[in-house]
Amino acid sequence: MKLKQTIFILATALLLLNSCHDSFLEEKVYSNITPLNFYKTESDAKAALSSVYNTLRSGDGFQRQVILAAEYPGEATWPNNSGEAWRTEMDQFTWTTSSTGFYQIWSQLYVTINRANTVLSNLENIEFPTAGLKEQIIGETRFLRGLSFLYLIRFFENIPLKTEENMDEIESPNEGTGDAVWSLIFADFEYAKSNLKPKNTGADVGRATAGAAQTLLAKAYLSYAGKPWNKTEYWSKAAQEAKAAIDNSAYGYGLEENYERVFLLANEHGPEYIFSVEYESFMGQGWDWPTFAGIRSGDQIKLDGWSSLVAEEDFFNTMEVTDKRREKTFVLSYQGINNPNDTYTYPGNISLPHYNKYVDRNDVGSGTGDYALNHPITRFSDLLLIYSEAENEVNGPSENALSGINRVRERAGLPLLKASGFTKESLREAIFQERIWELCEEGHAWFDMKRMGMIEKRIKKHSVSEKHYVFPIPQNELDVNPNLVQNSQYK
Repeated sequence: MKLKQTIFILATALLLLNSCHDSFLEEKVYSNITPLNFYKTESDAKAALSSVYNTLRSGDGFQRQVILAAEYPGEATWPNNSGEAWRTEMDQFTWTTSSTGFYQIWSQLYVTINRANTVLSNLENIEFPTAGLKEQIIGETRFLRGLSFLYLIRFFENIPLKTEENMDEIESPNEGTGDAVWSLIFADFEYAKSNLKPKNTGADVGRATAGAAQTLLAKAYLSYAGKPWNKTEYWSKAAQEAKAAIDNSAYGYGLEENYERVFLLANEHGPEYIFSVEYESFMGQGWDWPTFAGIRSGDQIKLDGWSSLVAEEDFFNTMEVTDKRREKTFVLSYQGINNPNDTYTYPGNISLPHYNKYVDRNDVGSGTGDYALNHPITRFSDLLLIYSEAENEVNGPSENALSGINRVRERAGLPLLKASGFTKESLREAIFQERIWELCEEGHAWFDMKRMGMIEKRIKKHSVSEKHYVFPIPQNELDVNPNLVQNSQYK
């Protein structure tokens, strides 16, 4: 107690002494970095671009909430009644305009967009001695902006268009912006496709490439062609871009022979890699997904799991026991990591089916939130299935339409499909089902149901309706921006 009193007396005395001089009131500026004085060198531009990439690792964005918003409403995954109420609301289609995740996703994706716009608006202040570097930085920045807008518009549909020209507008409207947003998405990916390297090496591995831009452009065209925009002329554009990316040997894409290798830490930039959110342990750059989806008190991973994202039993039962993906997709059997003489199995002494995709026992960081395995936003099997879907929508069942899905099925050890056995509608459903088996837990399910108009057909456990094809504009945003209008389904 005496020590605290002494400190207080000394601080008071110093304040009284300094108050006798006008200089006490003068602010001393030790650091004053603004866009006006920061953007001077190539190194400044690279640092600014890194700040855009860094937003992908936010828990409000691609590190967690974006994936959960696309997974929980699907038929494959549920939250096991864990954590925040929003997870159960997403799983059971009971969300409201005030559900927390919507505001988090909206805000975080606009953080990425605003940072990208800041970079783009200030690059003209820099001279670039290195040939092509300016175009590369613009390409990567526009790729990240296009990616963020692609997720925003698919989630919320009616969103403000924020570019470097109007980034200072605080109360931007969201009505009548759809076509302009889509045009910007296409233009951003096109620029990135034309100006980025086909493949990165060394320290640049993990950055956006021309192949990633072309793949995301194909996905954007696919989304625009489907529900609710129904711009059917874009099916052919999606097929064209997907086929070009598949066939471009400079990209180096291919399927891993063994499905397990896709999700091994040592092979996260293998031939199936296109673009991922990058994580690294022991640097404050890891994530907690293995913990989040790992088995609680299951001695499965070194630092235990939470069982907060688990597989639906009905979905578990849809995968054939002969499917070669099954053992890596689901936890079937393992020896305890701390008690290796103990055996755990499902069905058996594990009560619920769990995912096994992001469990690599060589991936051990400094804590439960410091795993290094990357999260794929898109990978080569996704691209193959994009091509099959788009080609089927253009020309119906054909050898071309089946080529992508059959490459995926062949690796899985499943019988190849024959065009004579399908209509356009039945092949669409087969592609949808294949996407669930191949891409579950990776953040695609709700987008697939939305685009193909399959929510009512696929969701049987919960009450669903047309409103569930779009998320509401977050109430928090409506409260502060009078120029925003709520989506009609939620008025």
